[in-house]
Amino acid sequence: MSEDLTGRRLGHYRIDGVLGKGGMSVMYRATDIRLGRKVALKVIAEHLTEDPEFRERFVDEARNTSAIDHANVVPLYDFGEVDGLLYIAMRLVDGSDMASLVKDGPLTPQRTLSLLAQVAEALDNLHERGLVHLDVKPANVLVTARESATEHVYLADFGLTRRGATGHRTRGGDFLGSPTYAAPEHLRGEPVDGRTDAYSLACVLFACLAGRPPFHGQVSEVIQGHLNREPPALTDYVALPPAIDEVIRRGMAKSPTRRYASCRELIATARHALSGAPPRPMGPPPSRPLPTQSLPNTPPNPTPLNPTLLAPIEPMRPQYRSPPPIQPEPVRLRPPAPVRTTAFDERKSGNRWIAPVIVGVVAIGLIAGAIFLLTGGFDGGGDPGDTPAPTAPPIKVGPGETSAPRSSTPPHSTSRKPLPSITIVPPP
Repeated sequence: MSEDLTGRRLGHYRIDGVLGKGGMSVMYRATDIRLGRKVALKVIAEHLTEDPEFRERFVDEARNTSAIDHANVVPLYDFGEVDGLLYIAMRLVDGSDMASLVKDGPLTPQRTLSLLAQVAEALDNLHERGLVHLDVKPANVLVTARESATEHVYLADFGLTRRGATGHRTRGGDFLGSPTYAAPEHLRGEPVDGRTDAYSLACVLFACLAGRPPFHGQVSEVIQGHLNREPPALTDYVALPPAIDEVIRRGMAKSPTRRYASCRELIATARHALSGAPPRPMGPPPSRPLPTQSLPNTPPNPTPLNPTLLAPIEPMRPQYRSPPPIQPEPVRLRPPAPVRTTAFDERKSGNRWIAPVIVGVVAIGLIAGAIFLLTGGFDGGGDPGDTPAPTAPPIKVGPGETSAPRSSTPPHSTSRKPLPSITIVPPP
């Protein structure tokens, strides 16, 4: 692609400048005018967009990659075609790529392992989804120090990402990828898998520690080096532990079966080689019984130990004990009363019924006396001025006999007998 698109509009993206150029694409700094967001816009070369096979693969894998959510993978925002140009919009990382860092010279082993460990995590996550990146190189590793306290890595450029299959060339014969970091099976057009990316990561490891790729020169010389020659010894360029040479040789083995099974294993082995420690297997270590230790200067026939020393040690008790729980005061219940008894004390209630009886008797007497006075108390002696009551006519009893007239006047009496006095005794 020879034409510079700076200042033009590509769909709803305004292209602001060029970030980098490659054999198959150009990376632009652009602005999404709908959202007002800065993006990195990768525009594919025009001659590749005319290949139907490439177009189909581009759309299919762009959709698969856009679903990846990983901390070390650049998020894909959009992809499409405008005016015959295929583009991919992704996050704009404020930093630099690893190619710019390596151009200034070799990186320290510590920094190399810190950055590539993040790349390994991203690649293995991609492989677990059945995808292969196929373009692992320093230019696609973005490094920024403005998002965290340490350097953070993003793996970018997933335009060639695909599932393992054959046919990694277009119908026009163009090779897809970077030959400088490509695996032999990728160059031959053979089936690829995660070990293909592990080969490329071993090449990037060599480049970071040596400041140059393992094979360089003309494209044909680079391809022949990957296909037929052993990688050079890393210790010929920098002073590093010799064990790192074996890590590079195994990582860049011509046969995928001889390589490391994962990118994590490659970086973990390189870490132990650079630290001088023996490599540790990736799986959990096998359980081994603890070795028995004997006391120093133990005589052949040691004196038996005191039995008291062999007694089991009482477990340490805590220095502070929690206070015992407070028991509530028991409720005292009165025992049930025996049959035919009451809840009252018999000694005190024996004379309580006398007073009510006496009061009742006195009340009855008073009522009876009042009735007597009102009905017949004045029949026997009237006042002197009263008119004598008429006498009843004689009643004839028999022949010639008449009964004597009955006087209604009672027998003469001079006085009336007074009523006996009643004394009310108060209750005790």
